[in-house]
Formats: sequence, structure tokens, C-alpha cells
Amino acid sequence: MNLTRKRTALAALLAGLLVLTGIIHPQADSENNKSFVLDNGLRVFLYEKKTLPLLNFVFAVNMGSKDETEATSGLVHILEHYILFRGTKQHTGDEIARDMRHHGAYFNAHTGRDLSSFEITIPSNHADFALQTLKEILFELELDQEALEEEKQIILEELTQLQDDPFRLATSFLYQNLFPGHPYQRPIYGTREVIEGATVEQLSQFYRGFLVPANSALAVVGDFSISAMEEKIKSVFEGISSEDFTPSRLEQSGPMSKTVEIEREMDVQMAYLAIGLPGPDYNSKDQYALDVLIEIFARGINPMIYHPLSQKRIQVGGVRMGYSAHRYGGAITIALAMEPKHLKRAKRELTKYLKQARKLNFSSDDVFGEDQLYAMDYMESAKNRLRFRGEQARERGLAIATSLARYMLLNEIADRGNYLEHIAEIGTTELRTATGNYLGQKYSVIVTIEPTKKK
Repeated sequence: MNLTRKRTALAALLAGLLVLTGIIHPQADSENNKSFVLDNGLRVFLYEKKTLPLLNFVFAVNMGSKDETEATSGLVHILEHYILFRGTKQHTGDEIARDMRHHGAYFNAHTGRDLSSFEITIPSNHADFALQTLKEILFELELDQEALEEEKQIILEELTQLQDDPFRLATSFLYQNLFPGHPYQRPIYGTREVIEGATVEQLSQFYRGFLVPANSALAVVGDFSISAMEEKIKSVFEGISSEDFTPSRLEQSGPMSKTVEIEREMDVQMAYLAIGLPGPDYNSKDQYALDVLIEIFARGINPMIYHPLSQKRIQVGGVRMGYSAHRYGGAITIALAMEPKHLKRAKRELTKYLKQARKLNFSSDDVFGEDQLYAMDYMESAKNRLRFRGEQARERGLAIATSLARYMLLNEIADRGNYLEHIAEIGTTELRTATGNYLGQKYSVIVTIEPTKKK
């Protein structure tokens, strides 16, 4: 998409703010928002929101685990940690953390499959400090092997914690098998062997190759003057070069060719079942029906996912169902806990239920006569919850900034439109189609985790 069209789409997008699948789809009047691109390629979106005297900065980089190989799996996560905690050519990590506290700032970072992001929330009178700090930690990094070794130990401990969490471990197995042959199958945390052997030279190569303005986006949401903030951003970031940068592009993830079943034992009391299915990507229009379906099946006062289990007297707890829209593919995940004796039956009943789910009634309009009086309108209830969450999202400046930064780097739809209007247009026909195409797929990933058998 050319820059003019992308700016127009951004300016047309802010109304019905909604946090869903990690996305907020906004639309606002041009008086309180502005998008532009610096000469070095840095994409910027400013959204003036004066409800609180705070500024929310999110700097996102098109650099995630998708950009790694088997030999570099985990380097992006290490780099994110290093940037966040380890200091620059001017200041140590402790000095930066001290200055953050002194200015009353919240500071964090995240690594994903598509992007890495760095965020600061700070009182609105400290905009200059926040921008200068972002520039320093991102573009003036000082890499040191001793500091790297210390950070590697922290990440290795995180990796151990992941192995001890049945839900997170099951999700990791789902992703490894939902995207066969695609970079999305690599774990975000990386592998222990690569992390242990990581060097400053390897990290520096990643740093120089990806962390450039032309591969990044900055979103600012909060209490500021748009014209003043634009000048500040230009003065801080315009002099940074993107010379010799070539953007990378991957193929879309392909369909699964077989069902994969994984069985594990852990030192746990409960049993766990996780099911993964390929879903639509970030730029697919199918995402709207999927968002409604997730609400119907897993949320509200009577989630459908419980129906086949309760009919068989299978009690479950901790049900988690989600849909993640990535740039080159998507993932639908379901995870639940239960007593070990119910595990095999729960797997059988739930997988059968999903394959037949397109025949379900989602709305009272799906039934006739007196039955309408007793039918629950799952679809309308789900839409109402999405509308409510949309209103809540209007108050979350950091979430808005995160979604805008993500949008600038991932969106390829010229006119994405208003999210809530798309949701309102979903009917039972669209829900049945999406249910058949995604929840009723022939192939899936199934992970079961049982308590370790006593010898």
C-alpha cells in the first residue's frame, strides 16, 4: 500500500475502539489525530486524548520470532530483554531504571511472533524525557558479553518456568505443530541451546539488521498538542538513518496436512487438554466472525464450549479459548483443566462437538414457533459484550497505542472500516460458515497432559 493510502486509512480508522485479538480498530476526527512518515521511514501516529494527564508511547519493530532460524531461535527475545534492562553508550541499565522511577514512568517491552514493542507511560510533562530515552535505548545500545551472560540466565529461568506451567507448555506445543514448516512454529522464548551459546556478535547482527526507523512504528496517545508532539518526534528521530535496509517478507502459513496428537506427563494434580486450529490472519475479513464465535463458545454466562462436557457430567475448570491473528496466519486455541479420569472422554466429546458445531443454533432466529421463547440468543449476547469491551477500550491509552503501532506495521487493507460495524453485520450465516471453515476443520493439534504416573 502506498503511503498516501495508508495515511488515509489510518485517519479514517479511529471509532469503536476495541481490544480484541491484540487489535484495537480506531477511528477519530482528524482534529485529534495525525499520521505521518519521517524521511527515514519511521511511521508515526499521534492520537490526542486528554482524559488523563498521561502520555503513552509504543515503539514497535517489525522483528519477531518469525525472523529467526533454528540457529538463532531466541535472539529476538534476548535482544528485547537487553534493550529493556542493560543500558546504552551513555547510561547503565540501573541508571535508566532510576531515571524512569524519578519521572514516574511505567516501562515495559514484549516479544511476539511478528513484532517486538517497547512502551512507556509517563506524566504528560515529561514527553521530552520519554522520547529521548526511547531513542537512546533503541538506537544507542551498548552490547557487552558479560551483561549478555547475566541476561541469558534470566531468560533461561523464564524458559524453565514455561516448562512448569501446563497451559503455557501446551500452547507452545500447539504453535509448534499448527504451522509446520513456517517460522511461526518456533517458540518465542527460543531454545535452551541457542540461548546458552548466544554471543554479542550474533545479537549485534540482529540489532543492526532489524532495528532501523524504516522497520518501525511509533504511536503516541494521551495529553499533548499534536503540532508540538510532531515537532518533538521529528527533532529526536529524524536524524537516524535507515540506509541499506531491505524489508523481509514471508509466505502465508499453509494448511495442516494431518492431525497431530501429543501426550505428556507432568508433576501436576489435574489433567489438561489443549486443542489448536489454524485461523485467519490479521488482514482476513473472517476475523470478525471468529471474534464473535470466541465470545459465544468461551465467554458469557453460558459458554457453548461447556455443553458437550456437562451433558457427559465432565466438570472442567480454567477454560481458555482465544484467537490470535498474526500477519501470515492465525491460531485458535482451546485449553481446559479437569480431573484425570475425564481426560480421554473430554477429548473425544470436544473434538466431535467442534466438527459438528456449524449445525448449532447461535440466535433465536435459528428456531421457529414457541421454541423461540426459550432459545438463548448467543450471537446478540456476544455482540453486546464486544460493544461493552469497546467502550472500556476507549479509556486505555496504552492499549490504543499498542494497537495503532501494530496496525501501522501489519495492516495491508486500504480501508479497514469500523470494527463494530463489521461485528454488527455478522449474522448466523457468517457464523456457520466460519464455524465450518475454522472450528470444524479436518485436522487439528491435540495436546494432553496428565499427572506423572507413580512407579
